[in-house]
Amino acid sequence: MAESMGAGMKGRVAIVTGASQNPSIGLATAMRLARDGVSVVINGRDAFALADAEALLRGAGAAVTSVEGDAAEASVCGELARRAHDEFGRIDYLVNTVGGTRFVGSAREMSREALSSTIDLNTWPPIALVQAALAAGIGCGGAVVNISSGTVHKTTPIMIAYAAAKAGLEGLTRAMAAELGPKGVLCNAIAPGTVQSPSLDDRINAFDDPVQARKDFIARQPLGRLGEAREIAALALYLASDESAYTTGSIMVADGGLTL
Repeated sequence: MAESMGAGMKGRVAIVTGASQNPSIGLATAMRLARDGVSVVINGRDAFALADAEALLRGAGAAVTSVEGDAAEASVCGELARRAHDEFGRIDYLVNTVGGTRFVGSAREMSREALSSTIDLNTWPPIALVQAALAAGIGCGGAVVNISSGTVHKTTPIMIAYAAAKAGLEGLTRAMAAELGPKGVLCNAIAPGTVQSPSLDDRINAFDDPVQARKDFIARQPLGRLGEAREIAALALYLASDESAYTTGSIMVADGGLTL
């Protein structure tokens, strides 16, 4: 039987933020890591959704614990790092999936506050978590995976704030890679295309004609379908595994050909 891509990951520990929604990239990544023997500490702001996600992982045989709260808060990130150490004894991987936009509209309509809050939402949580993990002991052999967006590479005028924020995250990822590389910590990002998720459903349902809006989203994809969270999770697993030990500072696009 072929060896799993994640072979050798058993006994390692990952912190995954934004992992309470089902389906979501965060929860799918936690599930995929757990399948390869990684213990996971998950985070989300909705206590009920987070409890459901933890129960789902536990039911699948995962070693899991959770921390409710905003991953932009230093206290929450500190608790995530402490929980990983207290319950599992180490920290190996950080997967930052928190993000979103505070504004949808053109440059003519956007306020300074909308732009700055969107940039903060997408760039500060990864910094806060890395700071907490470094203080708690992530080290040689560790990996950071940030979730960016295909919007950086093929945007629309009304997504200007989100595109700017995720472009900032990609720059941050490369700078982190340069800083953390000498410590033996890899840092990469994934730029997904349009992936089926509760947040996408909310966005589609805000259109006057949600049925047509969904058809339009699909029509933009050369592969003729939306992405699935598990497909992004598989790439996150690769970036955490020893298979990517010589890869850092990379932005990996997984968008179904959207940017072709």
